Amino acid sequence: MPIISPTDARTWRGRAAIGLIYLLLGLGSFTMVVPFLITLTGSLSTDFDYERRSPLPRFLWSRSDRLLRTLCTYFPPSHRGSLQQLRSFFPSLPADWQIWAQIGDERDAADAWAREQLARIDDPVELARLEAVTKDYGEFLVSWTVRETVLAYDRRFVATFLRRHYGTLDALNAAWEISIDDVFKVSANEWSGEPIDQHSYVPLVDRRYEDLLAFRRAYLGHHYSEFLKGPWDQANYLRPAALAYVWEEFAGQGLGIEDSRELRRLPFPVPADADPSLVSVWHAFLRAQFPLRHVRIAVTGPRQEEFRRFMVERFRNLDYLNRVMRDEDPNWETVSAWDRIALTGTVPDGPVSKVWMDFVDTQVPTTQWTVRETLPELAFQQFALDRYGSLSGINRAYGRGLMSLEELRLPFGEALLVSFRHHQWGYTWAQMTSSYRAVADHLFRRGTAVRNTVILVVLTVLITLTINPMAGYALSRFRLPQTEKILVFCLATMAFPTAVAAIPGFLLLRDLGLLNTFAALVLPGAANGMTIFLLKGFFDSLPQDLFEAATIDGAPEWRIFLSISLPLVKPILAVSALHAFLLAYNGWAWAIIVCQDPRIWTMAVWTYQFYQTTGDQPYTVMAAFIANSLPVFLVFLFCQKIILRGIILPQMK
Repeated sequence: MPIISPTDARTWRGRAAIGLIYLLLGLGSFTMVVPFLITLTGSLSTDFDYERRSPLPRFLWSRSDRLLRTLCTYFPPSHRGSLQQLRSFFPSLPADWQIWAQIGDERDAADAWAREQLARIDDPVELARLEAVTKDYGEFLVSWTVRETVLAYDRRFVATFLRRHYGTLDALNAAWEISIDDVFKVSANEWSGEPIDQHSYVPLVDRRYEDLLAFRRAYLGHHYSEFLKGPWDQANYLRPAALAYVWEEFAGQGLGIEDSRELRRLPFPVPADADPSLVSVWHAFLRAQFPLRHVRIAVTGPRQEEFRRFMVERFRNLDYLNRVMRDEDPNWETVSAWDRIALTGTVPDGPVSKVWMDFVDTQVPTTQWTVRETLPELAFQQFALDRYGSLSGINRAYGRGLMSLEELRLPFGEALLVSFRHHQWGYTWAQMTSSYRAVADHLFRRGTAVRNTVILVVLTVLITLTINPMAGYALSRFRLPQTEKILVFCLATMAFPTAVAAIPGFLLLRDLGLLNTFAALVLPGAANGMTIFLLKGFFDSLPQDLFEAATIDGAPEWRIFLSISLPLVKPILAVSALHAFLLAYNGWAWAIIVCQDPRIWTMAVWTYQFYQTTGDQPYTVMAAFIANSLPVFLVFLFCQKIILRGIILPQMK
């Protein structure tokens, strides 16, 4: 019977009531759809636009957003001084932009700045200049040493690389001398960003560092950015470790300059014939911040003797020297005489590097330091000079107005703009799918996670459709004296919170020896009090004539149960099966309590673990939630008619 009769529906009150009902239904659907869209958009986001909490991905129609999202992947917040480096390549970047989330929130300012950059690649004359610089940068990058590079890598690919590189977890543990049970738990400080700008930093060349270099070479070959393969692929995620941004920040404080455009015009490195005030600041920078691995000194007899005295004063005796060096490097060869450690013109590898840098920093005047061509800016300046022969030739080729060769910077910003012009949708697609690729790699590389989930769901549904109907049928058909008390007991189990019931449940399963088995996951929820209560009531509502006719025809009780009773309660069974499916599929809390063995873990447990390890990447967590909700969504999509019948028919009965 309808709520509003056809006659009342024609009146203005009836129409208003119907309109109100539809309005309430629309609001209800809106409150469900919008949060899902926000989650979906969040899974496609980056650090630039995640905090917007928008239901629609703006980058699909905003070219400015696509550019800034691309820049965010090249200069991620996890890198040291990421926005300072970005500002060095793009001097017009506003000085008050400090974090990517802030840039994403200031849409108008971000769009205005992005349009300025996009106008450069839309202008044919400017584009030709940018492409000429980009080609030279690409040739320079190919010849550049991998040790002096910065990799804007996706941390989610580290586990994939190490698994492919070593094959097995045992091989990784042996090589790195660690003990982990999951490759996603690997931790290495060098992989999260080298402190290339530190005054005394020298990489420790060990197995981990060698693997880092191999990881960089994989990026250099576009192994993790295949969309960049082909023409205009110079803007690799691996770039030379430019240090101009460190000098610009230091010089700005020393000279009182705030305009980043003016700071970029400062020479780097500063020649000896530059303005005396600038040279003074430069030598202060060399002493305070310039990385000593880029310094060369002249080695003479007196300086060698001075180095020997420096060593003696620091270590006093050779035994202490050897002990300290061996703590730093287990492969250190014992030194039997002070003169066996020779002074080198450049920083040596190994533990002696710290001593060398301390000696140079304290004993050698900065006026006697020579900047090596391991400094990327200096190397590119020499590369361009060799190619075009003179500063005027460089200015003609690049469309610049440089006053000195040292003003030439690495043109990575120009290469990035050109690459974006040709691959903007490749960048966008990679950003949209990277989180889902990480989720798929995490879940489907778990060996048995998907299989365990399927087994658990099937067992749970089968047992639910077996035990609950039998219990409900028995209570309804045989009219036991204690039926009411049994029903109260079944319903009383729902009064206890899950956390309270988990304790005795765990102890019981432990005593039965069922921990780390599928039985521990399935048996505690096999009988559901509410389901038994509903089925019992539904069986009670069936006409008794059916049972009497079947009995007269000679049908046994099991035949009456299977052939007559169960077909009539299909809607209730379908809803019960769906409820059991949801509990089994999403039940990670109980699963992680009774199954400590990762070999029994389901997708829900692995998703929880994934959230724990990638909590600093919320967009990846959102992708995990979306991926795990898809099976539930599909089940409800294809079973909605059964669900509605299960809701409507009991009301009709």
